[in-house]
Amino acid sequence: MIGILVAVAIVIVLAIVFTVGSGALAGKSEPARPDGKGTTVVGKALYRAKDEVCRSDLQELRLSIETKTDPVDNTHPQSLKDTGLGADFYKCPVGGEPYEYDPTTGKVHCVHPGHEKY
Repeated sequence: MIGILVAVAIVIVLAIVFTVGSGALAGKSEPARPDGKGTTVVGKALYRAKDEVCRSDLQELRLSIETKTDPVDNTHPQSLKDTGLGADFYKCPVGGEPYEYDPTTGKVHCVHPGHEKY
């Protein structure tokens, strides 16, 4: 009987840690995301992974833009669609906002809160 109670207590503690966050027991937590998403441990991990997908997509776009840039005239593709990567590469996987692209400079960046430095 005591073994069952101990097992139930362990399950309850783990459930609290995974749903509320590791700071529920320790009294400290990670700073909140600028976009307010991912408040649980699982959610934070999910959105950190999506942040990495955003970084990777932007890196792939930048490489494609560099490849499609005319070295003689130094002209860049007129739109992101000219890179030929596919619709999934043209928007942020976290918020769904389209990436901002300046065809005069060939620069592309994400406008999602927290992704300004990507």
